Order: sequence, then C-alpha cells, then structure tokens
Amino acid sequence: PEKNRPDRRRRILLIGCIGLVVLVGAILGIVAATIGLNGNTTTAARGEGNNGESNEQFPGMENPTPIAAPTPLPTTQKPTPPILVAPPGPTTNISSGMPSGVPSGMPSALPSEMPSLIPSNKPSSTYSFSPTISAAPSSSPITSVELQRRQDITTAVTAISGSATIDDTTTPQHTALAWLLFDDDLQLNASSPNLGQRYSMSTLYFATTNNGQTTWINCGADASTSPCSSESQRFLSSSSECDWLGITCSGSGEITNIDIRENGLAGDVSVIIKELVSLSSSLEVLRLSINALSSTIPTEIGQLSNLQSLFLNNNNLVGTIPTSLGNLNKLSIFSVGNNGMDGTIPGEIFHPTLVGLDLDDNNFHGTLPSEMFTSSLDLRNIDIGGNDFEGMIPKGFGNLPKIAILRINNCTFEGELPPELFVSTSLRMLVVSDNNLNGSLPDELYGATSLRDLDLSSNEFSGTVSTDIGNLKALKTLELQSNKFVGTIPSTLGLLSNLETVDVSFNLFNGTVPEEVCDLRNSSAKFTELVADCNGTLPRVTCTCCSACEVGL
Repeated sequence: PEKNRPDRRRRILLIGCIGLVVLVGAILGIVAATIGLNGNTTTAARGEGNNGESNEQFPGMENPTPIAAPTPLPTTQKPTPPILVAPPGPTTNISSGMPSGVPSGMPSALPSEMPSLIPSNKPSSTYSFSPTISAAPSSSPITSVELQRRQDITTAVTAISGSATIDDTTTPQHTALAWLLFDDDLQLNASSPNLGQRYSMSTLYFATTNNGQTTWINCGADASTSPCSSESQRFLSSSSECDWLGITCSGSGEITNIDIRENGLAGDVSVIIKELVSLSSSLEVLRLSINALSSTIPTEIGQLSNLQSLFLNNNNLVGTIPTSLGNLNKLSIFSVGNNGMDGTIPGEIFHPTLVGLDLDDNNFHGTLPSEMFTSSLDLRNIDIGGNDFEGMIPKGFGNLPKIAILRINNCTFEGELPPELFVSTSLRMLVVSDNNLNGSLPDELYGATSLRDLDLSSNEFSGTVSTDIGNLKALKTLELQSNKFVGTIPSTLGLLSNLETVDVSFNLFNGTVPEEVCDLRNSSAKFTELVADCNGTLPRVTCTCCSACEVGL
C-alpha cells in the first residue's frame, strides 16, 4: 500500500490537469460561439444572409424578425388591426442564415409586445369575413418582387390619402390598403389603371361598415348576412369594381356613377368624399341617399369637378353647405333634404346648370340668396320646405320660367302669395302650407292651368275662392284647410275631372257642397277624398257626398 501512494497521487494530478484543459476549452468555445453569433446578427441587419431577399419594411413599422413558432394570444385580446408587412417565410437559423424546416430553440430577439407576423390564434383583422392578412409560412421566402409590389401600392395610395391616414391602423383607408395588398384576389400592381378607384371603393365600404364590423343590407362583403342577386355585384368580390352594386363605369373602365341608396350605409360622409377626389375626372353622379351617414360635407366636395348630381338626402348630416360647391360648374342636382344641417344658403351654389334643389327639413335660416333668381334660371324642382327662412316669399321666383315643382312649406314666410309664383307655364306643384301667409288669392293663380297639386293649407288666407278655379283642368289635389276663406264652395270644382282629393275644412265657408261636386265625387273612382265642415250641431256646410266631415272653426 505504501508503494502505491505515489502512483495514486500522479493519477489524481493527471485527472485534474485534464479537467482544467477541458474547462478552458469550453470557455474558449463559448467565447468563439458568441463572437460568431454577433457577426451573423450584424450581417442579417445589413440585409445579407437571407438568400438575397429584401428585408425592407413598410411605412410605420419596425423591423420585426420572424418568430420561431406562433405565439397564442389570450382569447380576450383586443382585435389587432391589419399589419401592412410581408408575411414571413420559414423560420431562419440565426447562425447560418439558411431556412430551417423545424423551429429553432433560440429565443426570439423581439420584445414580447411586438405583434407576431405569422398566424396565431389571435382575433382576425378588423374585417372578420376575410382570412387574416398574414399568410401561413411557405416553403420559400416572400420574393423581393412581391415586396416591391406592396411597397409601390402603399406609395400610390399614400399619395391619395396621406401618410398619417394610412399609418393609422384604425382608419378605413388603412384597412382598404391591407385588403388590396393581401386579400384582393385581383392582386393589382401600382401600375394597374384601376388601382386608385378600387382603393376608393374599398375605402367607401370600410368607411360605411365600421371597418367591416357591420354590413350593408344588400351586397356587402359578408355573404352570410348580406344577400346579393349576383355575386359579381358583391363589394370586395374578385370581380371588377365596375360590377359592384351601384357602380357604373364608362367604356374605358372609369367610374362615372355611384348609386348606393337605401342600403344601410353608416359612417362619416367626409371620409367618403375626401377619398372620391381621386375620381374627380370621371365621377358624374354620387347618390348615397336614405342611409345613416353622418358628419359634415367637407370642402373637398368642390374638387369633384365633373360632378353633375349629388344626392345626400335622408341621412344624419350636420353643419353648413360648403361654399366650395361653387366650383362645381356642371352640377345640375343638389339634394341634402331631411338632414340636420344649418346655416344660410350660400349664393355660390347657384350655377346656370342647376335644375334641381332639395334642402327640405333641415335647419337653414336667413333669406334666399339673390343668385338663386339670377344665376340659376333653369331651376325646375325646388324643395326648401321645413326650414326657418325669413321674410316674404321672394318675387324673384317670377324669374324662373321653368319651375315645375315648388315646395316652400313649413317655413316662416309671411305676407301675401306673390303673383310672380304663377309665371311659369310648367308649374305642376305648389306647396306653401304651414307658413304665416295671408290675404286673398291672386288672380294669376287661376291661370296656372298646368297645376296638378295645390296646397295652401295652414295659413291665414282669407276672401273667397273664385269660380275661375274651374280653369285648372289638370288639378288632382286641392288643399285649402285651416285658413279663413269665406263664401260658398265654387260649383266649378265639378268641372275638374282629374280631382282625387279636396279638403276645404276648418274655414269659414257656408252653404251646401254644390251638386256638381257631389256628382263628380259619385261618378269618379279617383275622387276618393272630400272633406268639409259638415259635422257638429250647427255645421257650417251641408254635404251629402263627403268622405269625412269636420266640426270646423
């Protein structure tokens, strides 16, 4: 045993030396590996080591690195807006720069809050009817050509909408761009002649559906909730935007007509109009009436230089009429009735081309501008009722010889009915009810032989109704109720074979409804309504053929 002790010591010393060498080697290996890792990372940051593919990102994005595997988000996570970057290729081995078929065990260099660029179980993009924007990993990286296509399209639509709008992931413009880049089956290029108008139409859709969270009544993008007689008419379908619901294009493929009325559109009308400026050279008709659009008409409306008809009636618009409408020297119809707009009527909107004006049921006030009677002499249809205009009915209406329909009811006009209203030989409808008008009826009224509908109700008119009313052979509707007319009901009403409705109640008429009128009432299937003050213990009027009797004044 004593002899073996030196040998044992030598073996222990040898083992210790070997262990020390192994330890030093391991340390040197770790240092070398670290230096190599840093070198590869620096190379990748310069755009190298990725099979020659571009590493360029889209505006407003950081420089994300593909993550090894999907990172599930909690199901309560708020939906993430579309990410305008290229979907990733396969996982890349960081040290070699070559694609790997299996996930790497290397931790991601990205901070945990960076959104994943590959599919996960996070909620889909803001429009849920479509697949998520990021595609599944493929066997090869996205090509530089595809990245360039996306960059060029982004640049093109940024020129239309502005970088701040495109970069804001909550805007319909951002969502529309994402749809063009990733979900549109046509996969247009920036050089495609219809790129701008397809972008504008998709923006219109997202702007009126809360970025795809709601839908339209007909032909919305979601086939499960929005029926469509033809799938080619469905918005965001693979067909040409010229085939989509309400869109009409010229022979050269440019949009000339947008008619999407009464279809459940909701949203900010100013967003829509601003994006339609890119169609200014071709758009002739914009009809978005009977929807739920809100906000104000933007000044950019004045840039739609080719516009001929603008229908925004029956929505929820507010604010004033922009004076920039004066730039639209081709505008023939302007309709914003049944909204909540206010202010005065700008004289700038009256061009020689204007033939139809609908401002009814808003909160406009002041006086009617003189330009209405000097600059738009071809006006035919005027509906300005349901507002708060001041003073007397302008005599300038006599300068408009082509008026066919004039509705100025439920305003605060006062004074007498001006004879100038009856200058036009084309006048078919005159409605001046619910004002503060008074005095007797002018003789010129009885010469308006083209009149079909005459409504003078709810005023303070007085005097008698002339027997010359029998000259109005085309008359169908005669509303005289709630005035202070006196005398007898003229028998010449019985000559008006086209009569359908006559209401003379709540006046100071007396006597008997003439036999001629009752004969017409009994012989005509069209003459269904005849109302007089023939009720009560001491009725003012006796009537044997009335459809209804009122007690009267």
